[in-house]
Amino acid sequence: MTVINVISTNSISASATEYQVVKSGFYRVSATTATTVSFNDGPAIQVFANEAVLLKGGKPGQARVVKATDSATAVYTLGTNLGEVSSTHPFSVGDFIAVEDDSTSPAIGSEFLSAGTAGKSITAATGSTITTDVDSSAASADYTYAYSGPQAVVKRCVKITAGAGAAIVVEEIQVVGS
Repeated sequence: MTVINVISTNSISASATEYQVVKSGFYRVSATTATTVSFNDGPAIQVFANEAVLLKGGKPGQARVVKATDSATAVYTLGTNLGEVSSTHPFSVGDFIAVEDDSTSPAIGSEFLSAGTAGKSITAATGSTITTDVDSSAASADYTYAYSGPQAVVKRCVKITAGAGAAIVVEEIQVVGS
């Protein structure tokens, strides 16, 4: 039997925007009054009163942080070590991201972190680096991974905007079973 597993549930007020880390990339959106929803500044999608609509958003994606620079536009080197020359991440310019601590060693400063709800984005990307609008200029120094223990993680987020008509409920879902 096929069932829908709800991973997370969020209520978004009318005309409000929320960012959340992408886990499955599939969403069920509902409202008690007809309204619209848009993902990542895309087109408005009609949501009818008391009926759920199933939508596919962006793909999940993440990469590990090897180095981070302390500046008004933090640059993150991603991968498992500084010597990597191949593509080390799945991100593109314009992607929304969260930078999360994962009990890093040495500890990464909070100035380099960004919650999924903050809506930070990538402004430039190469095969192994991303430039962001995360302001880490208050950090005392650059961050470099010590090659032991967990690394900080950059995760892809989705920007969800509710229409002016009403609040919406967004459930990130996954289909399980056959």
